[in-house]
Amino acid sequence: MVLDIKRLVRSVRGVFGQQAAAADTDPYFFGRLHMLPNPDPVLRAMGVADTVYASIMADAHVIGEIRSIRGEFRGMDYRVVTWAEDDAKAQQARDLCERWMQGFRPNAVVTDWLEIMWQMLSAIFTGYRVHELVWDAWEGFVVPVNVIDRPNRRFGFDVDAQLMLKTRAEPVGAVVEDPYRFIVSRHVATMSNPYGSPLLSGCFWPWTFKTGGWKYFVKFCERHGLPWPVARYGLGASEAEQDQLAQAIEAMIDSGYAVVPEGSSVELLVANTSGSMLPQESLINAANREMSKCLTGQAMIAELQNVGARAATETAMKRQSDINDSDRDIASASMSQIFRWITTFNFGEDVPSPELEFFQINAAGKDRAETYQIAANMGARPSRKAMLEELNIPQAADDADALLPAPKQAPAAEFAAADDAVLIESAQAEDVRVRSAADAADAALEAAVIEPIARMLDQAERDGRSLAEIQTELTKLVGEIDNAELIGVMRQALQWSFAQGYVDQDTEAAD
Repeated sequence: MVLDIKRLVRSVRGVFGQQAAAADTDPYFFGRLHMLPNPDPVLRAMGVADTVYASIMADAHVIGEIRSIRGEFRGMDYRVVTWAEDDAKAQQARDLCERWMQGFRPNAVVTDWLEIMWQMLSAIFTGYRVHELVWDAWEGFVVPVNVIDRPNRRFGFDVDAQLMLKTRAEPVGAVVEDPYRFIVSRHVATMSNPYGSPLLSGCFWPWTFKTGGWKYFVKFCERHGLPWPVARYGLGASEAEQDQLAQAIEAMIDSGYAVVPEGSSVELLVANTSGSMLPQESLINAANREMSKCLTGQAMIAELQNVGARAATETAMKRQSDINDSDRDIASASMSQIFRWITTFNFGEDVPSPELEFFQINAAGKDRAETYQIAANMGARPSRKAMLEELNIPQAADDADALLPAPKQAPAAEFAAADDAVLIESAQAEDVRVRSAADAADAALEAAVIEPIARMLDQAERDGRSLAEIQTELTKLVGEIDNAELIGVMRQALQWSFAQGYVDQDTEAAD
């Protein structure tokens, strides 16, 4: 099949800016609604999402998980970065955004920019969060002088996912014409669901059943937490005696004792529950686990099958780290959008805008210090300043403030090293002398014995002599061998070895 490029280009130009699967073409979308309904089942079923979410966040277990997420978030540092390092205007835009964050506090209530970023990140709980930007002139630039968080009930989205603001003049909402006046942070939002996916919606049913479980758990504790006093009156007791006994048992709850008529008895019955945990308590614990998995993504260690405690802990830490990184991206993207508008208004739309980046400084430990030491010993000449900065160790002001290394115990260490060197050198020299003596002995043996015998055998073979004649000649030859040279060499080797032993002994005695 041959591709017609010209026809393809004409068809593309004909659909510029057009959508083929917009909401108005959806057969299941009846009419063009003024405001798209929030698909959150809690909000749709009850219409009081904000109230329900506030109640869920007031739960002791939920607020504990939220504080854990918040603590990890506020433990991070942030910085303004730009990837266009060679662009002068991009560098100016980054410097402007840095000075803007240093020169302004967000609003009259929140004075910390990290708190504004936490509010943006909290879109994970409610699906979306909206902040209003109040723009004004500052040092010749146009920047937001206030960043104010607004309640979600004031906003909605139309079928095109455009932000709508509810006001007194427009109680049902009107599309915001100036998008730079609001920054919207969303969690897992789509075109069909611009409201995002709130985590608190996933906590609704566990929280509901937990709340119901608390009610019956308290009733159980009230009813069965104390022993039941059972009084028995004797046969023929009058009604007055029965009333007196009942009053005594009733007073026993507060006083701890009872005075009963003669012939009556009192027995305490204790509720006997089967198992180590009540059903109501199990329901509450199960609800807490479900809410923890929804908020933090953590599967409790007890729920992991065939996995050790250490492996479960490492898996949980890795999962939590990945989730926290993705959540921080929401705040980073929102702040980066503000930087984009500041750059556009002051330097132009074609200038690359800076971004906000989260990072965490991990203090280096002993392993890193040893790495620097190894590099220095190998002659790599690592930076002393970089090492101190990475190890988070301040430079000493002067010699009096400096911590100096402990004095070396040089004598013992140096003598030990010298002794080892002397012993090694002496052993090597002795090996050389022994090998020389052995080579000399072999040469003398070959010249005085082996060569004469070889010549004699060669001559006997040429003359055709018998073995008896060869034996007679060999006896004569061996008897005539001059082994004086060999004896002299062996005598010299033995004398040298004894003398060397005496020298080594005297050296050790002197040390």
